[in-house]
Amino acid sequence: MPPGKAGSEQVRVAVVAGTTGAAGEIARSLRDSGFAVRAFSLSVRGAYNRVRDLRPTAVVLRSGARTFPLASAFARIAANGGPALVLLTPAGSRQAIKLAVETGAFVHLVEPVAAQALAAGVHVAAARAEDLRELNRQLIRIREAIRDRSVLDRAKAVLMRRFGLSEEEAHRALQRESRNRNRKLIATAWHVVGADARLDARSRPAGPQGSRTG
Repeated sequence: MPPGKAGSEQVRVAVVAGTTGAAGEIARSLRDSGFAVRAFSLSVRGAYNRVRDLRPTAVVLRSGARTFPLASAFARIAANGGPALVLLTPAGSRQAIKLAVETGAFVHLVEPVAAQALAAGVHVAAARAEDLRELNRQLIRIREAIRDRSVLDRAKAVLMRRFGLSEEEAHRALQRESRNRNRKLIATAWHVVGADARLDARSRPAGPQGSRTG
């Protein structure tokens, strides 16, 4: 299987470099390895927005210290589930490693880079980006589960307080109401918590309307 393949799908790559020639050279190397590639020059106004709108799997950025803000921008979208960042820097650059670390690049390659090494780097970066997206999805599910459990506990506490039910009886009451209304248990719990808050607000005495002076 060519290194540019991820299962049966091609990895989509955006190449960004300081000149059209450099971007095109990198793009040709990656196309030969099986990637679907679009190339952009840093001199093109709005290159960042064009790459972002393209929604590639990975971004190969041929960068140096002067393009640190652009590398940082691509790294931010990668960290938020966007394309993986592969950073290419010139040999002998003292700030290359610092740039790679601080921008959060998935892969850092020092030029000159062989075609196979570049293709492998993009493939690895794309895989790590998918790992990060899956980790973020799991984190979202965990947060939602914690939130739902908290709301369910609050709803049971409302029923226990207002109707003198045990925790088990309150849980069964929520389940029964969910079945009767054909909705999810968590939706019923939210409804109970909301209704309790509205009842408390109505029963709360109005605050002072101001004082009179004699």
